[in-house]
Amino acid sequence: MKPFIFCPICSQKLEPAVLEERNRMLCPKCGWVHYSNPLPVAIAFTRNTNGEVLLIRRAHEPAFNQWALPGGFIESSEEPHEGCLRELWEETSIEGSIESLVGVYHRESTMYGSLIAIAYRVLACHENICINHEVFEAGFYPADSLPEVTIPLHRQIIEESLANS
Repeated sequence: MKPFIFCPICSQKLEPAVLEERNRMLCPKCGWVHYSNPLPVAIAFTRNTNGEVLLIRRAHEPAFNQWALPGGFIESSEEPHEGCLRELWEETSIEGSIESLVGVYHRESTMYGSLIAIAYRVLACHENICINHEVFEAGFYPADSLPEVTIPLHRQIIEESLANS
């Protein structure tokens, strides 16, 4: 994400400042402060009734062509669990129900900057997968023979979820 250069209120060029013991960008004219906050992401660790794990192979960056868990950005009007289920539906047409929270994680992304990822355990209501443009393929896999997931956070979520199931 590109940082602000000009104030969105008065168009004055922002200047570096130390506020609340942190480096910030400040408008010298109107006092507007650019707080660089993380973007919220929801991730679905989804299993079917046989205990198999749903994985997708990504069709876009970041992690182009890599195996991953379904997920994406939470919209401004959504609760995190709603964003999780919406992303699951958008990417795979799988409807599900939230079983529990896996965890909340902070990550830095070269593409998006600071992210807060909220991962949920989801039970799939069916197995009728229909992928969208964000996904090359998707499927349910036995936990002991998953395709290789190289995204560190997704690997961590899978490992933590399987260890606690």
